[in-house]
Amino acid sequence: MLKSSWQTVRMSILAFTFVGTLVVWAKLLTSPKADSTAQREKDTLQASVPLPGWQLINSEPITTNTEAKAGRRYRFQRDAVTLNAEQYYMASDGNVSRYLFVHSPIKTANASMKVKFKPDVGHYGLVSHNGNAYLSACINPRGSSTVTESQFTQNRYANDLQIARIAPWLLGQESLIDYRCLWTLMSIPLKNSSQSDAIAAESGAYQRLEDAWVSWHQWWQANFPPSR
Repeated sequence: MLKSSWQTVRMSILAFTFVGTLVVWAKLLTSPKADSTAQREKDTLQASVPLPGWQLINSEPITTNTEAKAGRRYRFQRDAVTLNAEQYYMASDGNVSRYLFVHSPIKTANASMKVKFKPDVGHYGLVSHNGNAYLSACINPRGSSTVTESQFTQNRYANDLQIARIAPWLLGQESLIDYRCLWTLMSIPLKNSSQSDAIAAESGAYQRLEDAWVSWHQWWQANFPPSR
Protein backbone atom coordinates (compact mmCIF):
# COMPACT_ATOMS: atom_id res chain seq x y z
CA MET A 1 0.00 0.00 0.00
CA LEU A 2 2.82 2.40 0.91
CA LYS A 3 4.69 1.58 -2.28
CA SER A 4 1.56 2.24 -4.33
CA SER A 5 1.05 5.64 -2.68
CA TRP A 6 4.61 6.73 -3.41
CA GLN A 7 4.22 5.55 -6.98
CA THR A 8 1.16 7.80 -7.34
CA VAL A 9 3.02 10.77 -5.88
CA ARG A 10 6.00 10.16 -8.16
CA MET A 11 3.81 9.96 -11.25
CA SER A 12 2.02 13.18 -10.25
CA ILE A 13 5.34 15.01 -9.87
CA LEU A 14 6.56 13.71 -13.22
CA ALA A 15 3.32 14.77 -14.92
CA PHE A 16 3.50 18.26 -13.37
CA THR A 17 7.15 18.61 -14.44
CA PHE A 18 6.32 17.47 -17.97
CA VAL A 19 3.48 19.99 -18.32
CA GLY A 20 5.64 22.76 -16.89
CA THR A 21 8.41 21.95 -19.37
CA LEU A 22 5.95 22.10 -22.27
CA VAL A 23 4.70 25.51 -21.10
CA VAL A 24 8.27 26.88 -20.87
CA TRP A 25 9.18 25.57 -24.33
CA ALA A 26 5.97 26.99 -25.82
CA LYS A 27 6.75 30.41 -24.33
CA LEU A 28 10.34 30.30 -25.66
CA LEU A 29 9.18 29.36 -29.14
CA THR A 30 6.45 31.99 -29.34
CA SER A 31 8.17 34.89 -27.57
CA PRO A 32 9.49 37.61 -29.93
CA LYS A 33 13.16 38.49 -29.92
CA ALA A 34 14.23 41.31 -27.61
CA ASP A 35 15.11 43.68 -30.45
CA SER A 36 11.74 43.24 -32.16
CA THR A 37 9.97 43.73 -28.83
CA ALA A 38 11.86 46.99 -28.24
CA GLN A 39 10.98 48.22 -31.74
CA ARG A 40 7.31 47.34 -31.24
CA GLU A 41 7.25 49.28 -27.96
CA LYS A 42 8.50 52.36 -29.83
CA ASP A 43 5.65 51.99 -32.30
CA THR A 44 2.90 51.44 -29.72
CA LEU A 45 1.57 55.01 -29.85
CA GLN A 46 -0.38 55.56 -33.05
CA ALA A 47 0.58 58.54 -35.17
CA SER A 48 -3.07 59.48 -35.79
CA VAL A 49 -5.66 59.66 -33.01
CA PRO A 50 -9.24 60.91 -33.49
CA LEU A 51 -10.45 63.68 -31.21
CA PRO A 52 -14.06 64.74 -31.92
CA GLY A 53 -14.40 68.45 -32.65
CA TRP A 54 -10.66 68.87 -33.23
CA GLN A 55 -8.50 68.56 -36.33
CA LEU A 56 -5.19 66.72 -36.01
CA ILE A 57 -2.44 68.95 -37.45
CA ASN A 58 0.55 66.70 -36.85
CA SER A 59 2.20 64.28 -34.44
CA GLU A 60 5.81 63.43 -33.70
CA PRO A 61 7.73 61.01 -31.44
CA ILE A 62 9.15 62.24 -28.13
CA THR A 63 12.48 60.73 -27.11
CA THR A 64 13.50 63.01 -24.25
CA ASN A 65 11.59 61.07 -21.58
CA THR A 66 13.97 58.17 -20.89
CA GLU A 67 11.59 56.67 -18.32
CA ALA A 68 8.93 56.08 -20.98
CA LYS A 69 8.86 53.08 -23.31
CA ALA A 70 7.48 55.40 -25.99
CA GLY A 71 6.31 58.98 -26.30
CA ARG A 72 4.44 61.06 -28.86
CA ARG A 73 3.23 64.64 -29.13
CA TYR A 74 -0.06 65.44 -30.93
CA ARG A 75 -1.15 68.90 -32.09
CA PHE A 76 -4.84 69.62 -32.68
CA GLN A 77 -6.66 72.76 -33.73
CA ARG A 78 -10.23 74.04 -33.59
CA ASP A 79 -10.97 77.55 -34.84
CA ALA A 80 -8.08 79.60 -33.47
CA VAL A 81 -7.40 77.32 -30.48
CA THR A 82 -4.45 74.90 -30.44
CA LEU A 83 -4.47 71.85 -28.19
CA ASN A 84 -1.26 69.92 -27.53
CA ALA A 85 -1.38 66.38 -26.14
CA GLU A 86 1.71 64.52 -25.00
CA GLN A 87 1.32 60.79 -24.45
CA TYR A 88 3.89 58.58 -22.71
CA TYR A 89 3.81 54.79 -22.38
CA MET A 90 4.99 54.26 -18.80
CA ALA A 91 5.57 51.26 -16.55
CA SER A 92 6.06 52.86 -13.18
CA ASP A 93 4.35 54.09 -10.02
CA GLY A 94 1.60 56.17 -11.65
CA ASN A 95 2.65 59.26 -9.70
CA VAL A 96 1.60 62.09 -12.05
CA SER A 97 3.01 64.78 -9.75
CA ARG A 98 6.44 63.18 -10.00
CA TYR A 99 6.11 62.79 -13.77
CA LEU A 100 5.30 66.50 -14.08
CA PHE A 101 8.24 67.49 -11.90
CA VAL A 102 10.77 65.30 -13.72
CA HIS A 103 9.49 65.29 -17.31
CA SER A 104 7.61 68.55 -17.90
CA PRO A 105 8.16 72.32 -17.68
CA ILE A 106 5.57 72.56 -14.89
CA LYS A 107 7.98 71.33 -12.19
CA THR A 108 7.07 72.57 -8.70
CA ALA A 109 4.01 74.47 -9.97
CA ASN A 110 2.16 71.14 -10.04
CA ALA A 111 1.87 71.43 -6.24
CA SER A 112 -1.17 73.65 -6.92
CA MET A 113 -2.76 71.07 -9.25
CA LYS A 114 -6.46 70.48 -8.60
CA VAL A 115 -7.46 66.82 -8.77
CA LYS A 116 -10.98 66.24 -10.06
CA PHE A 117 -13.11 63.15 -10.66
CA LYS A 118 -15.52 62.38 -13.47
CA PRO A 119 -17.73 59.25 -13.38
CA ASP A 120 -16.93 56.60 -16.03
CA VAL A 121 -13.54 58.25 -16.61
CA GLY A 122 -11.76 58.70 -13.31
CA HIS A 123 -9.38 61.20 -11.71
CA TYR A 124 -7.41 63.90 -13.53
CA GLY A 125 -5.50 67.01 -12.55
CA LEU A 126 -5.84 70.62 -13.73
CA VAL A 127 -3.16 73.27 -13.34
CA SER A 128 -1.99 76.42 -15.13
CA HIS A 129 1.59 77.58 -15.58
CA ASN A 130 3.34 80.24 -17.66
CA GLY A 131 0.34 81.07 -19.80
CA ASN A 132 -0.89 77.53 -20.40
CA ALA A 133 -3.72 75.48 -18.94
CA TYR A 134 -2.83 71.81 -18.38
CA LEU A 135 -4.70 68.55 -17.77
CA SER A 136 -2.78 65.46 -16.73
CA ALA A 137 -3.61 61.89 -15.67
CA CYS A 138 -2.68 58.25 -16.15
CA ILE A 139 -4.87 56.14 -18.45
CA ASN A 140 -4.85 52.61 -17.07
CA PRO A 141 -5.33 49.39 -19.09
CA ARG A 142 -8.23 48.50 -16.78
CA GLY A 143 -10.36 50.62 -14.49
CA SER A 144 -10.45 54.41 -14.28
CA SER A 145 -7.80 57.09 -14.78
CA THR A 146 -5.62 58.06 -11.82
CA VAL A 147 -3.39 60.91 -10.67
CA THR A 148 -1.77 59.89 -7.39
CA GLU A 149 0.33 56.84 -6.61
CA SER A 150 -2.25 55.58 -4.09
CA GLN A 151 -5.06 55.87 -6.66
CA PHE A 152 -2.90 53.98 -9.16
CA THR A 153 -2.15 51.19 -6.65
CA GLN A 154 -5.79 50.85 -5.58
CA ASN A 155 -6.85 50.65 -9.22
CA ARG A 156 -4.28 47.91 -9.83
CA TYR A 157 -5.50 45.67 -7.01
CA ALA A 158 -9.17 46.33 -7.81
CA ASN A 159 -8.90 45.53 -11.53
CA ASP A 160 -5.80 43.37 -12.09
CA LEU A 161 -6.45 40.58 -9.59
CA GLN A 162 -9.18 38.88 -11.62
CA ILE A 163 -9.69 35.15 -12.18
CA ALA A 164 -9.67 35.64 -15.97
CA ARG A 165 -6.09 36.97 -15.75
CA ILE A 166 -4.67 33.95 -13.84
CA ALA A 167 -4.13 31.76 -16.94
CA PRO A 168 -2.28 34.46 -18.97
CA TRP A 169 -0.12 35.13 -15.90
CA LEU A 170 0.76 31.43 -15.46
CA LEU A 171 1.68 31.25 -19.15
CA GLY A 172 3.92 34.28 -18.78
CA GLN A 173 1.81 36.34 -21.18
CA GLU A 174 0.94 39.08 -18.68
CA SER A 175 2.09 40.35 -15.31
CA LEU A 176 -0.33 39.64 -12.49
CA ILE A 177 -0.05 43.28 -11.36
CA ASP A 178 0.03 45.52 -14.43
CA TYR A 179 2.12 48.63 -13.76
CA ARG A 180 1.63 50.14 -17.22
CA CYS A 181 -0.12 53.44 -17.80
CA LEU A 182 -0.45 56.00 -20.57
CA TRP A 183 0.52 59.28 -18.99
CA THR A 184 -1.29 62.15 -20.71
CA LEU A 185 -0.36 65.82 -20.57
CA MET A 186 -2.79 68.09 -22.45
CA SER A 187 -2.37 71.86 -22.75
CA ILE A 188 -4.08 74.92 -24.21
CA PRO A 189 -2.41 78.36 -24.35
CA LEU A 190 -3.98 81.25 -22.46
CA LYS A 191 -4.18 84.76 -23.88
CA ASN A 192 -3.36 86.30 -20.54
CA SER A 193 -0.60 84.75 -18.45
CA SER A 194 -1.22 86.89 -15.37
CA GLN A 195 -3.43 85.23 -12.77
CA SER A 196 -3.45 82.30 -15.19
CA ASP A 197 -5.41 79.90 -12.99
CA ALA A 198 -8.38 82.25 -12.75
CA ILE A 199 -8.04 83.09 -16.45
CA ALA A 200 -8.02 79.37 -17.33
CA ALA A 201 -11.25 78.80 -15.45
CA GLU A 202 -13.02 81.94 -16.63
CA SER A 203 -11.96 81.61 -20.28
CA GLY A 204 -13.23 78.04 -20.49
CA ALA A 205 -9.76 76.58 -21.13
CA TYR A 206 -10.21 73.99 -18.40
CA GLN A 207 -13.62 73.05 -19.75
CA ARG A 208 -12.22 72.54 -23.25
CA LEU A 209 -9.48 70.34 -21.84
CA GLU A 210 -11.97 68.30 -19.81
CA ASP A 211 -14.24 67.77 -22.81
CA ALA A 212 -11.29 66.63 -24.94
CA TRP A 213 -10.02 64.44 -22.13
CA VAL A 214 -13.20 62.34 -21.98
CA SER A 215 -12.90 61.35 -25.65
CA TRP A 216 -9.13 60.95 -25.39
CA HIS A 217 -9.42 58.59 -22.41
CA GLN A 218 -12.16 56.54 -24.03
CA TRP A 219 -10.20 56.03 -27.27
CA TRP A 220 -6.86 55.18 -25.66
CA GLN A 221 -8.28 52.75 -23.13
CA ALA A 222 -10.03 50.91 -25.96
CA ASN A 223 -6.75 50.92 -27.93
CA PHE A 224 -4.32 50.35 -25.07
CA PRO A 225 -0.96 48.96 -26.24
CA PRO A 226 -0.55 45.17 -25.76
CA SER A 227 1.50 44.02 -22.77
CA ARG A 228 3.89 42.07 -25.02
